[in-house]
Amino acid sequence: HQQLCRDQNIRAYPTLRMFIDGEPSGDYQGHRTVVEMADWLVLQEEAHKKDLEESEKTVEKAAAAARKRLDVSAEEKEWNMKLQRHRHRQQANWDDGEHPGCQLAGHIMLDRVPGNFHVMARSNHHDLVPHMTNTSHFIHHLSVGEPAVSRMVEAGRAEVPTEVNEKLFPMNGNAYITKELHESYHHYLKVITTDVDGLETVARRRLKAYQILQNSQLAYYRNDMVPEAKFIYDLSPISVSYRRKSRHWYDYLTSMMAIIGGTFTVVGMVESGINAAVSRRKRYF
Repeated sequence: HQQLCRDQNIRAYPTLRMFIDGEPSGDYQGHRTVVEMADWLVLQEEAHKKDLEESEKTVEKAAAAARKRLDVSAEEKEWNMKLQRHRHRQQANWDDGEHPGCQLAGHIMLDRVPGNFHVMARSNHHDLVPHMTNTSHFIHHLSVGEPAVSRMVEAGRAEVPTEVNEKLFPMNGNAYITKELHESYHHYLKVITTDVDGLETVARRRLKAYQILQNSQLAYYRNDMVPEAKFIYDLSPISVSYRRKSRHWYDYLTSMMAIIGGTFTVVGMVESGINAAVSRRKRYF
């Protein structure tokens, strides 16, 4: 179904995409296991079909059947059950009253090598138990590169393709909520250097944009460990460059003249061949 994949902008296999009333609702980003895929479908069904009768909710039955057929260890079953108990957090709304805490803003200078940075509870001026803190967090803005690039892209001063613009700030506006102790979200970021026309300063210095491919997972900690919101980043060895090229009017004119000249040449060759054949035939008669 090549045309369908092109229409839906599907670039990798396998891709699991949810459609609601014929409109795409989102892609599955979890692990490629039957259990997790089925659980994701159950979550989507609960989020979008709450008014259905119990007999109409067939996805939940399919997920239960998939888990029953799989031969998994006791540890995997316990892990899956714990994950099921916290599924509702993936669709929870952020309430400032439920999450009083700190607001962090600033910049971090990173080396061009894989690494990580993390946020955790630790203070010499507050009386707290670090390993029992809640690390729920809301990301207003997270990007890689110079701040001027973000301002230029948001102001429309750079001709950034739509599919690239969505990946420059993929975590903006996302909430990662934990309601139990000893757990936190870890974020895995693949950073891709991107060169786009129009990203220049007043001094004509070219700037680089950085696309982010992110995947977030809930991590569990031992009771004596301090949970942390962790961001693990890795630089892609491949860079992407976008260029917009246009042709001048005289290029079109030259191409048109070449086509016309080529047509006359072909017609002349055909006419010469016909005349030669007719003359030879007359000679024989």
